[in-house]
Amino acid sequence: MTTRKSELRNLPYVNVPRFESVEKLLQTQKVSDTYFSRGSGKATDALNHAESTHRHWVSPMVDLSDFPYCYYVHGVTDAIHHWSLTEDRVWQILEGDYEYANMVGGKGTKVLNQPLYLSNPAAETGNIIHSHAKSPVILDCTYVSSTAIKTINVPENTEQVFFSFSKGFGLIGQRLGLVYTKEPHPTLHRLKEYENWNYGGVKTMQLIMNNFSIDSMFNKYRKMQLDVCTKYDLTPSDVFYLATTKDKYYIRRRRGGNLARICLTPLFDDVI
Repeated sequence: MTTRKSELRNLPYVNVPRFESVEKLLQTQKVSDTYFSRGSGKATDALNHAESTHRHWVSPMVDLSDFPYCYYVHGVTDAIHHWSLTEDRVWQILEGDYEYANMVGGKGTKVLNQPLYLSNPAAETGNIIHSHAKSPVILDCTYVSSTAIKTINVPENTEQVFFSFSKGFGLIGQRLGLVYTKEPHPTLHRLKEYENWNYGGVKTMQLIMNNFSIDSMFNKYRKMQLDVCTKYDLTPSDVFYLATTKDKYYIRRRRGGNLARICLTPLFDDVI
């Protein structure tokens, strides 16, 4: 047991589970399915269909009715790239939040009333938070599809909302994401005009949404999370492969305050 605890303590990032059901589904997809000619309209039709499906798919958790524009991106890291490259304001990030934006943006600070990069469910703990931020918000919903269905508050001044399929379905290498905005995006809108995105990625997202609900993986694997947390005296997070603890043994995993975020994946089977 001590050896397994050390695995949890030594893992600095979230290594999401892989799923046999997802792997089998991917085996049904062919690259040739999306061998489209640019300008034919087929890629746009597929993306529009994926957007419509996704809006409905996430609607039990996130209301996107104020965000008429939608763009494909290569995961949330790509969404952050496009935002940080076009953001000319100083912005803020909460202590313990996803550090990638600060790593590549270079303008992150902790100053009130500046644009706020905010993950929800929170990267710090894996829990859904209730933010009523008054400053402009860039909302990262990467962990949506890894929790039970709970309403996520979208602050009134939210400018962009990011989604990913990496976390909930183990699709790290496929780089699948969507960005929703209230106004045309400075870079992504031009790319969309020329059908410049990954057509295969859109197909994969559609395949996932056609076969899984937004809470499928949580419902299937929540008991596994609870059993592991009971055994190792951890507090289960809303995200089913994460937990928190105040135990000083895990102090190196603290991202803010006295709570350590623990990734439980090493204690799951390699493919579940």
